[in-house]
Amino acid sequence: MILRPVLVSCVELILLRPIQLDPALIGQTLPCDLYSESGVLLAGAGMLLSDATQFERLAARPLFQQAAPGSDSFQPLQRLHDIAAHTAKLLAGPESGLSEEELRLLARAFVALFRVDPNACLGYPRVAPVAPPWLNHSLHALFVSIMLADHLEFSEAQIESLAAAAMTMNMSDIALHERIHEGLFASSDWTQLRRHPTDATNLLARAGVTDMDWLNSVQQHHENMDGSGYPANLSGAQISLAARVLHVADVYCSKICARTYRPPKSPRLAFKTFFGTERTQIDMQIASLLLRRIGLLPPGTLVRLSNRETACITGLGRNGLVLFAHSFLDARGNALESPRERNLASRAYAIRYPVDADPVWPKINWPMLWGY
Repeated sequence: MILRPVLVSCVELILLRPIQLDPALIGQTLPCDLYSESGVLLAGAGMLLSDATQFERLAARPLFQQAAPGSDSFQPLQRLHDIAAHTAKLLAGPESGLSEEELRLLARAFVALFRVDPNACLGYPRVAPVAPPWLNHSLHALFVSIMLADHLEFSEAQIESLAAAAMTMNMSDIALHERIHEGLFASSDWTQLRRHPTDATNLLARAGVTDMDWLNSVQQHHENMDGSGYPANLSGAQISLAARVLHVADVYCSKICARTYRPPKSPRLAFKTFFGTERTQIDMQIASLLLRRIGLLPPGTLVRLSNRETACITGLGRNGLVLFAHSFLDARGNALESPRERNLASRAYAIRYPVDADPVWPKINWPMLWGY
């Protein structure tokens, strides 16, 4: 083979597969595009490797090629687990192990996974957490933020910075956010909570991050439109657009995902709160956009159908309308051998009501609901 796969580290990311060049390519054209580890195109397919010097100059650095999403080796949800595991280890590890390059590479990986299958990225972490709770929440908010940023016409560079901010917004106080998830937040934790955006921003700066879009989003992700947020009591246009997007995604994901001490709130209740008691705190245009795009039955919502099957919303159509659902339990609560796609427009499969996951359910192969 001219291109030989090499061993892959846990940082191997989404669409990029490490390769080695074979000297047999000298005098021939490259059969594929070649990328750096950070995703920069180094040489395009069809480029002639005219001599040994040119070959050696290219082969001297780590090279990557794109993995075809349809190939047997490409499993987006397994890759999501792998990248999330590495991210958790990195963010929870010593500060000396952090670097702007690796953090950005991980953020880029999550963005690329979203591009491959946005419905799975939005829904799967709700039913099958891919990381410890503190990071699973951040990744869910990351994917919701990308969806919003796409519709706000952010550039790819801005989206990458926003994804990096979502991934790292709580990295300075992981233990605190674990306690919050478990319902163990105490009044004595309030000062630390108000300080964590600044602590995370300073930690990123020490790791070499100079991207102000990234840093400002982390610093401002708890600021409220009416000035009642923290840590700086900013208001309105003082808060960057990216930070306002992240704030909406962060609050929304906190509401609709389960905590140790409570089941998830329904998206309907989340939006009722947004447009009610919290309407002065969040950017209402962004909240309205979120409602239009993700609707009241977002991917990952579990529902009971008219035929008494239990199904999961696995995809959305235009304007937040439910497009796809897959049944995984029959009317008696037994696991189906394989998920069955249901047409929700049919009276036989109409949604009766949302349900919460039940510990007595048989083990569910959640990736299969998204075709993996």
